[in-house]
Amino acid sequence: MNSSTSCSPPQLPLICLSDRTLKPGSSAWVKVRSDVRKALEEYGCFEARFDQLSMELQESVLEAMEELFALPTETKQRNVCPKPFVGYMTHNNLSESFGIHDANVLDKAHDFTQQLWPDQGNKGIGKKIQLFAEKLAELDVMVRRLVIESYGVENYIDEHLNSTNYRLRLMKYIAPPDDDDDVASIGVKVNNLKIGHDDVNDSANINVGLDAETSVNGKVDAEANGDTTACAVGGVTGDARVAASDGTNVDAYNANVGVGVGVGVDVNAGVANTGYTKSDGDAEEAKLGLPCHTDKSFLTVLYQHHIEGLEVKTKEDKWIRIKPSPDTLVVMAGDSLCALTNGRIPPPYHRVRVTEKKKTRYAAGLFTIPKAGYIVDSPKELVDEKHPRVFKPFDYIDFMGFYLSEAGRRAQSTLHAFCAVSGE
Repeated sequence: MNSSTSCSPPQLPLICLSDRTLKPGSSAWVKVRSDVRKALEEYGCFEARFDQLSMELQESVLEAMEELFALPTETKQRNVCPKPFVGYMTHNNLSESFGIHDANVLDKAHDFTQQLWPDQGNKGIGKKIQLFAEKLAELDVMVRRLVIESYGVENYIDEHLNSTNYRLRLMKYIAPPDDDDDVASIGVKVNNLKIGHDDVNDSANINVGLDAETSVNGKVDAEANGDTTACAVGGVTGDARVAASDGTNVDAYNANVGVGVGVGVDVNAGVANTGYTKSDGDAEEAKLGLPCHTDKSFLTVLYQHHIEGLEVKTKEDKWIRIKPSPDTLVVMAGDSLCALTNGRIPPPYHRVRVTEKKKTRYAAGLFTIPKAGYIVDSPKELVDEKHPRVFKPFDYIDFMGFYLSEAGRRAQSTLHAFCAVSGE
């Protein structure tokens, strides 16, 4: 496992998971298992060399993304879903993305293309997406097995693997214009109601609305399954649904939301987690394709094409800029994995800052989401005198309901605010 030195810029550990002999029980597996655990405990993420994702498949998905994002806006907006932050989204006029539920299943991938091409779908693109998501899912399963085994609780592996779904998000980013002195008003359009910066999240810097029908009792009647933590929204006009960046890892039924529907990105008054002061927060966030946040998923597997932009924050508050490589993927822990491991694995704060002008950055992320109603809890073997319980067991739906609440969006850490054991 590679590590940074005091004389070189910080880097994420690089772990090879391409060895065809890497099977549970082998000496290579035991070595990699230790490396994965160390990397996740120290950084919350690592780079994985995984050549099972062939160059041919990478290029085919890139071609598919170029074709998808070149579609007219009104066509892209057909990618809708009753689940907030799953579907077509935009942010700050710097990024846009498609969200696909269980994209590793061919029928689900075809359902996505059927939204964009209602008459006949696009089986070619659907198949490319499914094969791509399938390979990312293989890496996800391998890493989760390694993590669970590393803590000696392998008897929970089958239960854990059966408790999740996948969300794939295809993403496109462009660099901000040179003249960025004027920060666009941040706001969203929710069910034809425009909510501006003065209406929502007024002491924080980031607003997000819910793309869901609201019932007469003021509750959201939708299962809000998404991908990463909620992100900032900018300049939504026309009939666009909800604008957000990479989506959000939201699972909530009937989450209580009032007129001020807004979800922060684990932002505490616009200071603690964005890395910016309150005075310059809006201006800096307006330059980001994806604001600083942690994922709410168990695990994220991220593919970057050749344009860099992803940045990860270390425990020392230093930003690591991840350079894309054709044979590596970024594996990142989410809040749910932090809870599952009783706080041993931290979810890293990360953002996307694209600086290469006149170049488009494409990326894709596969997010491992707890199924609706799943109770996230640390195995009893991970709770002892040396490692007292950090988080109370929680229903993932309730967790995401809190995330959508006023208190949740203002919390420095949604996870700790929601279920930390008293005194933590």
